[in-house]
Amino acid sequence: KVQQKRDHNLPRAGRNFIETAQIALRNNDRTLNALSNYRILAKEREVVHKSSSSEQINYFEYTSIAIVDSRILWKKLEKTFLELQDLNDLDKLNLFSNFYPKWTFFESAIFAVEKKSDVHTFFAPNGKPAKQISKFYKDCMIGKSMKDIDVYRIFEPYWKSYYVHVAYPLFELKFDQMELMALLALMLLDPGYTNISEKCSEMCHRMRKVIQRELRGYYLENNKPTDRMLKVFEALLLMEKTDRWLQEEVQMCEMYNVQADEEFRRMVLVRKI
Repeated sequence: KVQQKRDHNLPRAGRNFIETAQIALRNNDRTLNALSNYRILAKEREVVHKSSSSEQINYFEYTSIAIVDSRILWKKLEKTFLELQDLNDLDKLNLFSNFYPKWTFFESAIFAVEKKSDVHTFFAPNGKPAKQISKFYKDCMIGKSMKDIDVYRIFEPYWKSYYVHVAYPLFELKFDQMELMALLALMLLDPGYTNISEKCSEMCHRMRKVIQRELRGYYLENNKPTDRMLKVFEALLLMEKTDRWLQEEVQMCEMYNVQADEEFRRMVLVRKI
């Protein structure tokens, strides 16, 4: 109820929907540009994150990698969506802070699907797999360590939430690359948070309409069923739940002296409503 202006009135696919789709809707420049820059991002990650991608990481390493990666991604987003460059610094910070922690969860599931690995594998933004749960947290605890059974009791529910609400659904929905880039844009350009200005919120509304038109046009151009749009919005609704999980997990890590990158901690805990 607090988060207003979200597009919960989802478009319905049907005869009227198709009849009103004009040739202009088939222009997908923004989404294609996002895909092009995302592929460039993958190459830049190989340069920035030089160590082996098979090396398993703990929680502190994950948060540190995420912060380094976040700076690379933001530059690519500004090149893709030029409107971001016109925002003030606070809007840029808050808009990205609202988006990026959720995106790391979503992208981990993308990696799991692409690598055809078990969806129970959690990946950092650079593709490194996480250690198993007890080592993921215990290996960066400060002071007295916890028993494995206590680590599982406290932290496993967050992993199960990720598997059930992100990894499994994404695997089942089988989005292609254009759909994934549309999801990236729609997840970023979320006007529903109260920590962004009215100007920023209005920009998000406008840009979301552009992306939605491009995605509908993409389906029409490639003879794909237009009701796939509903699946895209289903994925967005699932990702809204991750804000609470992430904040709770970070707070639990603080409580049990699990070391995290301070900038990542602030990003997750930024006041959003």
